[in-house]
Amino acid sequence: MYTQLRGPERFFRLGQWAIALLFAFFLIQVGASLIADLPLMSKSPVPEDFIDHAANQKIELQIAPVRQQLDVLGRQRNLLNVQLANSQENYAKEKQSFDNWRATRSSTEQSDQNPEVVARARKLDVQLQTQQQLEEKIQLVDQQKQTLEEKIRPQQTQIEQLQLIANQAYEKALYHDSLKAFGIRLLLVAPLLGIALWLFRCHRKSQHWPFVWGYIVFALFAFFFELVPYLPSFGGYIRYGVGAALTFIGGRALIRSLQSYLEKKNLEQAAPQEERKHEIRYEKALESMTRGQCPSCDRAIPSIDGVEVNFCMHCGLTTYIKCKSCGLRHNAFYPYCPTCGVPGDDQKKAISN
Repeated sequence: MYTQLRGPERFFRLGQWAIALLFAFFLIQVGASLIADLPLMSKSPVPEDFIDHAANQKIELQIAPVRQQLDVLGRQRNLLNVQLANSQENYAKEKQSFDNWRATRSSTEQSDQNPEVVARARKLDVQLQTQQQLEEKIQLVDQQKQTLEEKIRPQQTQIEQLQLIANQAYEKALYHDSLKAFGIRLLLVAPLLGIALWLFRCHRKSQHWPFVWGYIVFALFAFFFELVPYLPSFGGYIRYGVGAALTFIGGRALIRSLQSYLEKKNLEQAAPQEERKHEIRYEKALESMTRGQCPSCDRAIPSIDGVEVNFCMHCGLTTYIKCKSCGLRHNAFYPYCPTCGVPGDDQKKAISN
């Protein structure tokens, strides 16, 4: 199988791609650090900046005494809840002890006439009465809290309204801040993309191509990872609109490239064979022939059983010839015969010149 490049040339080509990727990596790191510092150029809005503090403080001062009373009642209720829980726990223990004692005692007296039974029953009644009193106190506290809460409800509604207005203003400011951040990023990324496009069109095949492609990779990374995620969304219109525009531009570029390619191939096929042959790069010819393709029209050259195929049946280009010295059939683009080393016609002309 033929190879497009010589061994050392392949090594240097890999090294050039490594340089391109390293160059892109370091550019990406510098760009990411720069873009990360862009938000520091302006202070991002916070919700507290949009609250009417004067009006809010005035309302807070009006309801402050009531809130203090509510705090006192809240502490009272918590204390009553603890007392009620303790009383219920003690009652449960006493009730269990009383039931066990009645089940195991031996007495000839009647249960309802036994003094100890009466005493224990009265003790349980007292605990039940205590629980009832505690529940009544808790209910009273809850009523007082409800009355105070109804008293300050209009003021709380006003505070909620102020908070709602502040949230709306904050969301609007946050949206404008995101537009500003996107604009700053766009001002930075757009020139990078313009330079990358210019380098691709004019210098992608120059001797400095590793730096050109490294920069192009950096610019594409900046666009897709540093700019596109920050696209503002007007209900998705901008995001999907940009996607549609990019798809259209890419599709148009693809169609034009295809048309240009077909026109170029038509012109090449209309030219004389010797002229076409000289226009084909040697490495490209070897690679295309290895894949079974015509180096001129890029179409496949199928093999025919029992027949030596020496021409492209699509464009007529000579693909194989026989050496005039030893008769070996070999690639028509070889400058020398691989068996006897006799130069081909093109190589003889180059030597004579």
